Amino acid sequence: MAALSSPTAWPAGTHRPAAWAQRAFAGSRVHGAHSPHAEPAAKAGAAPADRVAARRACAFVFIANLPHLAEAYGQDFASAASLEVQRRLCANFTALPTSDMSRLRDDCFLVWANEAFDCAASGVREPGGASRASRSIETLLAVLGAEPVRAGGIAALVQLHADWIDVRSPEQLGAPEIELTLWTAQPFPDSRESRADGWRQLYRADMDVAVRVSEALRAEDLSFSWQPVVHPGSVSTTLYRAGRARIAPSHGEAASLVPEVFMPCLQRLSLTRAFDRTVMRRAVAALRLQPSAHIGVSISAQGIQVDHWWASLLTVLDREPALASRLVIEISDSAALPDLEAAHDFCVQLQLRGCRIAIRDFGSGTDNLAAVQACGPDIVKLDAALLRRARDSEFGRECLRGMLAMCVHFAPHVVVDGVERDDDVHIASHAGAQWLQGYGIGREGGKA
Repeated sequence: MAALSSPTAWPAGTHRPAAWAQRAFAGSRVHGAHSPHAEPAAKAGAAPADRVAARRACAFVFIANLPHLAEAYGQDFASAASLEVQRRLCANFTALPTSDMSRLRDDCFLVWANEAFDCAASGVREPGGASRASRSIETLLAVLGAEPVRAGGIAALVQLHADWIDVRSPEQLGAPEIELTLWTAQPFPDSRESRADGWRQLYRADMDVAVRVSEALRAEDLSFSWQPVVHPGSVSTTLYRAGRARIAPSHGEAASLVPEVFMPCLQRLSLTRAFDRTVMRRAVAALRLQPSAHIGVSISAQGIQVDHWWASLLTVLDREPALASRLVIEISDSAALPDLEAAHDFCVQLQLRGCRIAIRDFGSGTDNLAAVQACGPDIVKLDAALLRRARDSEFGRECLRGMLAMCVHFAPHVVVDGVERDDDVHIASHAGAQWLQGYGIGREGGKA
């Protein structure tokens, strides 16, 4: 298997400047239809006549972190990861692998519509839901990335990018079309990515945590602690209950794994999407079990975009507007939103379905004002540090009052977070707080 390259990447559907395109096509030739890396059905025998005659819907699957896996763990492991993704594709999404799937390169595969991959890729929406085509991609991503790849005593997760692409049947693919497919399939590069000293060690440490989280999700070891968001004048008046995810301790661990520990690891690896999807599915289940409850759960900034990962959630919200009206989606690390326009579209789509949007940790010192302007939240939650500083000085209390006065222009509801002591309630109320949250008010635990 040839050594992996680290190709320049741009998101599907994004305009690539001509200079980049010329450089990509002028470089070394990508493996074409007759190379060892392209495995169309013609090599294994003729496909049925009806499959050749009709142009079938096709999806690409791109392993975005394969160069990282090669750099962190070696080429042998990266090759094993590529083969494992291919095996999962064949086992779950092809009826006849030789004519339903094509391997273009170590990091890129095509899979055509077939009896095992019912895509309905016309994009027609079903009544009260997202298109079946989008939900098919969601299933593809969820299944292929559900379990870590294991080889040579190493375990790691693959970061996948998938979407629909218009190509001919596998028997008719030529080198130019494969070239274009590879170019289209590559996700946008992270311009902030760096290779500082100790990068491999950090990558491996982050991946160990990500694998632990993945295993916990599969074992259903994810639970929530719940904090009510209450009115200062009456703690029985609750806006909603905010959920904080935690991973139960595994054998040999003394404490639960909390978001402050594992979310930065997932974010650095760009592996938050599967976790966010699981959190939202658990939130929906909790709302169904408690028909009168209003709850909120946090998702990462990386997940704030309307794409295939949210197809099934959008279907649920369309079909159950009463449930949607009881769900608050809290955006954490909002200063790190990768695309403000995409974030705006995401929030609008969720609000149109009846959900409320909350921006967490506002005023934390990072520039999340742009996020508030883009997202148009229903709720702004102040960073807990503002209340802690207000305990210590008149200047801190003046800052809290000023922040509360400003935030009423950004959202209908403003929450002072970090209430831990009785005098915190007095300080926040005196500063003009509408709503309070914190360990000092109340907390409930349990799985959701």
